[in-house]
Amino acid sequence: MLTLPELWFAFFYDTTDSFGITNTSHRWFDRHVRPNSAGYRDDRELPTTREAGVTYVGFVGDSFTFGHGVKRTQDRFSDRVARELDAVHPGRTQVFNASLPGVDIRSLADALVPELFQADTPTDILVYTFVPNDIESLDERTGPYYQSVLSGAPTFFLFRDTYFYNWLYVRCRGLRPMPGGNYYDYLADAYTGPAWSSFAERLDRLQRRCAARGIEFRVVIFPFLTNLGGDDPFQPAYDRIVAHCRDAGIPCLDLRPVLTQHKRDGLIVNRFDPHPNERAHELAARAILEDLAPVVAERIGE
Repeated sequence: MLTLPELWFAFFYDTTDSFGITNTSHRWFDRHVRPNSAGYRDDRELPTTREAGVTYVGFVGDSFTFGHGVKRTQDRFSDRVARELDAVHPGRTQVFNASLPGVDIRSLADALVPELFQADTPTDILVYTFVPNDIESLDERTGPYYQSVLSGAPTFFLFRDTYFYNWLYVRCRGLRPMPGGNYYDYLADAYTGPAWSSFAERLDRLQRRCAARGIEFRVVIFPFLTNLGGDDPFQPAYDRIVAHCRDAGIPCLDLRPVLTQHKRDGLIVNRFDPHPNERAHELAARAILEDLAPVVAERIGE
């Protein structure tokens, strides 16, 4: 049976043609993604055996945690946190990144985290990086929306099969609204409907499963970066996550304040790719390290 990373890479390389972004995406992944033996983008191997006196910290999430658009893994927030923790506690901490682009709360709770547990991956602290689109598979409107996107894929061979024209097509497409309506509006609205109940149930399930194994489950809110401090349709969603985590006793770090302070720094990869860039990852790492440091020190006993 294939693991989730194996399924993801098989899907990506077999089906991306349908989205009309084949060469653009493949070229970036081919140049900058080197998965470890477990199939995750990490310079370190996924831990398989527990060493005495070592605290294990795992980061799980989607493309933000994966570092899409960040060429070097060492520039991601998880890797920055790993270096800083090791500098303070040499040889006493091990950080791993088990994230995949497109992973949402459903695949995280139903597949990725259970696979880590089934493999007995040593974990003391598990950090889930929440991004607003993590709810989309739980909303009934997502399927029709992506069908409308697929219907607009290019068929002319130059735009489909050659890197330059494929790149040009994707960039030009990014300048106009996507077909099928406003993606962000329907996504923000999902946090007020039935999808939210399913999301909250899975979040609580992750906490219970971690608690049963003596693992501390934590949440980091990594907001979309295009509307920081402005008219952000996801503000109610972020606030709802914060409130739910507070009521459920889940430690939650909201990155909105620190990232908003630096919104003029330029925090996205480019105007066509709103993923966080190296500067955003650096800021996120500082905040996450400040939040995690006392927890790790307490577990180590220092």
